[in-house]
Parts: sequence; C-alpha cells; structure tokens
Amino acid sequence: MMETGDDGAMDGNAIQDEEVAKLAKAYAAAHYFVTVGHREWLFGVGQLAEDIERELGAESYLFITAWNPPANTATVADNVAADEHLQARIRDGGFHHCSALGSNAQGGAVEYGWVVLNVPLETGDAWAREFGQAGTLYWKRNETVRLRMLWPRPSGVADEPHIDWAG
Repeated sequence: MMETGDDGAMDGNAIQDEEVAKLAKAYAAAHYFVTVGHREWLFGVGQLAEDIERELGAESYLFITAWNPPANTATVADNVAADEHLQARIRDGGFHHCSALGSNAQGGAVEYGWVVLNVPLETGDAWAREFGQAGTLYWKRNETVRLRMLWPRPSGVADEPHIDWAG
C-alpha cells in the first residue's frame, strides 16, 4: 500500500472512535417508547419523562435492550434468546419492568427492550456489558433522560450535556 501521509487517521482507533461517536449521536436522536398499561409513552435523551414518572412512580429508570442489530449478524432468534436471558436477570433481581422499544427518528431500526425501575446504575452497566450493548438510557425522577455510553468518550468528541461516557 502506498503511503500518503494520512495513514494515521485511518488506524483502527480513529475508525472506531468515529463509529462510536456516530452511534452516540444516533442513540441520542432516537425515539423511545415504554408501554404502561394499555398506553405507550414517548421519551428521549435530554427530555424530562414526567408522564412516565407519574405513571410508574419510581426514583430511577433504566432503558436497556439485549437486541443487537443485523449488522452484527444477530438473528431474530438470537435476539429473542438474549432478551429472555435479560428478562430473567431483571426478574431474578426483583425489579419491576415495563416493555419498551427504541427506534431511529424515521421509525426503523427497532430494538425491543425494557424500562426497569429503581435498578442501581452499576447493575444497569453490568447488564449492558453482559449483553454487548453500547449504551443504555438512565435517569432519576425529575431529571432529564441521559444516554449512558459504555465506552470511553472518543478523542475529539465534545462533552454533550445529556451523554455520560462510562468507559
């Protein structure tokens, strides 16, 4: 391969950093829904979730999924099995949870998940890592919904007010 002087910008870390930054932006712009009773409630990163908090009455909230997109070669069967395993973790911990999903702003790229009530942040992080997730949403009552990325903040990515890099 011919050396062009910009090969350093194409190293694995630079490519990974760029992809992680894109993923964080996509998660932050996505739409999330939780089913409470027979109603779905919309929530998103950087927003208050007053309706959900009023309906569920918890002190903290975690949105988590075990689904991985087809680009990662996960089949529907793989995703369903992972989701069942995640549900078992939630139940074994004694946590109340509600069906939820996330989708891109156009309504595609749907990933099914759960809003789990009053789960400690450390437990949510451990579950996310166990199920190969890049991020979760986590917030406390009367605070805005925050995106919690499970990787370190990529170099060159500015601090965002509603994104936590848990690396």
